[in-house]
Amino acid sequence: MAVALTGITAGTAAAAPGCNGSMNGQWAYNGVCGGEEGSYRLEIDCIGFNFGANPPIGQFTMREDLPVGRAGTVSCFGPNWSSAGVGVGARIFRL
Repeated sequence: MAVALTGITAGTAAAAPGCNGSMNGQWAYNGVCGGEEGSYRLEIDCIGFNFGANPPIGQFTMREDLPVGRAGTVSCFGPNWSSAGVGVGARIFRL
């Protein structure tokens, strides 16, 4: 089975107050939250394949929780190529 990803453009990104984030090409989202102690979450919505999902081809979300003050990156590529795709939207928010 083949999937054509032509015509997809880099996604939109949203950031909560006190947080900054930006798309890194079409595949990743970088960000950091500052201020009071706590944690925050980075998320990126991807279109591609994810062998951990059923069906394995379609839209999936990658996420990471981090402590405030520590910069992070989420991408549409999983460990050992378990997933790969193009980012179509991303966000950063406090937990």
